[in-house]
Amino acid sequence: MKRSISLTFVIVLAALIILLVGTDYFRKQTEAFPFRCATFTRYDLSRKEGSHLDFAVTQDLRFQNHDSGYLLLNGQVTSGDNTTLLNRRLILTTGDKIDYDTYRYKIDKIITSSTDTTPNAIFNMLLAELTLDPSYLQLDVVKVDEKSFLIGGPLSYLFTCQRY
Repeated sequence: MKRSISLTFVIVLAALIILLVGTDYFRKQTEAFPFRCATFTRYDLSRKEGSHLDFAVTQDLRFQNHDSGYLLLNGQVTSGDNTTLLNRRLILTTGDKIDYDTYRYKIDKIITSSTDTTPNAIFNMLLAELTLDPSYLQLDVVKVDEKSFLIGGPLSYLFTCQRY
């Protein structure tokens, strides 16, 4: 009799723990998508003295669901004495939230707007700051407060943004 009560108590306790963990897991999953945030960032990628390379861009980051998202980069690039316009969209597919605060998506393609005048070689320098591999975008999304997030790439933190 005493063993039966103990066994019942253990089963009920285990079921309660599974229920709480499951509820927390699904709550976090529903909060993960869609994730949308925007910001303005200035990247100084000058590598040596006298060589000036500066990106002043607005960024709109969107993880719509497990299979789609994009990163919009819009602004201007100053390389030496030359200034060009940057207007590109990284189309993201086949991704997901891979751990507590990290998203990883395949970069399906990069769409260049007709108004974009930045050479690919210069854009690729910015892309190298955002990714280790130009075929994947992996970002850490760390909550700072209610709507602010710190976005980190594989090498360093990149920018803060406001979720909307």
